[in-house]
Amino acid sequence: MDKINIVSMVNRELGKRNINHSDLARKLGANRSSIQGMLSRSTLQVQRLVDLSEVCNYNFFREVAGMLPYEEPVVARIQSVPFTDNAMNERIKELEMEVKILRQTLKDVVGK
Repeated sequence: MDKINIVSMVNRELGKRNINHSDLARKLGANRSSIQGMLSRSTLQVQRLVDLSEVCNYNFFREVAGMLPYEEPVVARIQSVPFTDNAMNERIKELEMEVKILRQTLKDVVGK
C-alpha cells in the first residue's frame, strides 16, 4: 500500500480556505513556527488532525479511510421496540398489579 500523505491533504484544504500558517496558528493557539514544523513533517498526531478537521470544517479521517483497502466494519445495530402509548399504559398497569400483589404477600408473611 502506498503511503498516505496526510500533510499534503491538510495543506490542500488550508489552501482552498485561504488559511495561512499565521491564521492557523491563531486558531489552534500555537505559534507560527510550530505550525510550520508540524506541516513540514510527514505525519501528524491524531488529536492535531482532529483540530485541523475542525478548523477546516473537513473530515480528514473519512478521506484517509476511503484510501484504505479494507472493508467497512460491521456495526451491530440494536433494534428498539417502539412502545405505543397504549402498550406502555398496559405495561404500567401490569407492573402496578405486581407491586400490589408483592405488597400484600409481604404483609401476609410479616403478619404471621
